[in-house]
Amino acid sequence: MGRLVSRGRVATFGLGAMLAVACGADDGASAVDDPRPEVRDPDAPAGPPSTVCRAEPALTLAAPVADARMRAPFAITVDVRDRGGMVGPHPVEVELQRAGATVKTLHSKAHEPGPLRIELDARDTAPLELGGYTIAVRVGCPAGATEASVGAATAPLWLARLGVTAVDLGDGDGERLPLLYHAVDQRYDNLYPIGDSPIATLEDPGLDAEIDDAEGKPRAFARPWDDLASPPVDATGAVVERGATLPASLRVGTRPDVRLTVGKTALGPRGVGSTFVGEPGAPEIRVALEGGPAGAGARAVPGAPSTVRLADSPVPAVGRYDREIRWRFEAKGDGGAWAEVPGAGGGVTVRLYGVLGNQQGTAAPDLPWVAVVDDATRAVGGKAADPDGVRSALVRHVYEELGLTYDRAQGASHYTAYQGTYAQATFKLAHFLARDFGSVINCSDCASILSAYANMIGAPLRYTVITSGFSLHPILGIGASTFGSPFDSGRMAFNYHAVTSPDAAARIWDATLAVDGDADAASAPHTKRLVQGMAGPEYLERLSGDVRAKYNYVDKNTRISF
Repeated sequence: MGRLVSRGRVATFGLGAMLAVACGADDGASAVDDPRPEVRDPDAPAGPPSTVCRAEPALTLAAPVADARMRAPFAITVDVRDRGGMVGPHPVEVELQRAGATVKTLHSKAHEPGPLRIELDARDTAPLELGGYTIAVRVGCPAGATEASVGAATAPLWLARLGVTAVDLGDGDGERLPLLYHAVDQRYDNLYPIGDSPIATLEDPGLDAEIDDAEGKPRAFARPWDDLASPPVDATGAVVERGATLPASLRVGTRPDVRLTVGKTALGPRGVGSTFVGEPGAPEIRVALEGGPAGAGARAVPGAPSTVRLADSPVPAVGRYDREIRWRFEAKGDGGAWAEVPGAGGGVTVRLYGVLGNQQGTAAPDLPWVAVVDDATRAVGGKAADPDGVRSALVRHVYEELGLTYDRAQGASHYTAYQGTYAQATFKLAHFLARDFGSVINCSDCASILSAYANMIGAPLRYTVITSGFSLHPILGIGASTFGSPFDSGRMAFNYHAVTSPDAAARIWDATLAVDGDADAASAPHTKRLVQGMAGPEYLERLSGDVRAKYNYVDKNTRISF
């Protein structure tokens, strides 16, 4: 039903015959809602009130296209004009027509000269067939007119259904990096890479319409998927390909290309059918991003992606960002101008990881794991956009926030195994994430954790082993509360010690322990200092001071296993 908005009130009107050319002849409502000063045509001659009526309405639509299930009112504006200069209520009738026949009377009431706004909403349009319509307006003359000329105007209106079924992100001016779920249906040996696949999709419609559910309501995208180990699965354990919003990883500063797949089918009064986008006679329609560059948009083609680049980067630093991506549909008028189709847009909240790259590997299982990238980027928290800052934030995270404790009995590794004499470290990452072997670890484990986390978000770290057996200054081992020996026995020596470095031990990052940071590292009092980019020689002095302590194995990457 059409609605007239007048000075803060909404009046509704049903179908009615054309108003008679007489003052007060309307559909039963008051001819004048609010008395207003007379509006005279500036071209009318001065003097006594004119009794000459030459009605010449102007008709303006919000856009040449309306969405049949619009989520915001569609405005139709009638400028009631009288070139004869006659004032007073002019009978106005506005109709929605198809093929010359009246489909619905939207307004039938007298109105003073001036703008008249009428609003369509989904109650008016949802029951209608899609396709071409006409908005027709006719303005009559007040009673007492000595000369009467009725005016009319028409405007075409295309009725369609506009919606998006999938959202994907491309590299844009930067890079989108792959991610990996490491335990599909909670099985460690069941991997699921997500790379170029859409990050958000509507549910599989089956026999229903793509953009409308069985009740005719527009479908909505799901919130970001929270399980960090596995994508959604069905009762058989198979990955559900549609209906989820999965994360994406972007290089810091990237303005990604957003690819929006436009829906092909909608629910109409006769069941599932075409959305009538791109049908013969339809105005050109494009998709644009909210907050995007002025004039930027991509043509809407049902079933195909429309690509628009974001105006700014959603990942300004290393961090986890839940970002709402919103879009709108625009229609092109006869004059070439684009107008937003009211209530036809949509949006989805996506989870984005801002990273510096991927230094771990390009094939499973050495792809960046969602669980690791999520934890690592949250640990950095948008406070760093450089490798050193990221490494230092991760040292603090591993050392202080993961609840880990050094193995004070034997100093044994629980999640890392070496091949040969420290020649290659293999890290049981899935078991560590689940803490399958507990939270007690050693230096090899800490080096594996730190390097895996850093490498998977693009801040390269390789493990470096200090060998030959050496004595220790008092240290503050991970999980300890006081400086001293890391062992219950009180032993002040390491047989070996694994740390990490991006540059063959020129600088050291170590999450296993904190050293004494004051002028005398060997004696109390002790000042806690995390090992975050410390020069290699200085680290050895603060850790040990023993001439036997030296970096013998450098520049080794930790392999990932389950």
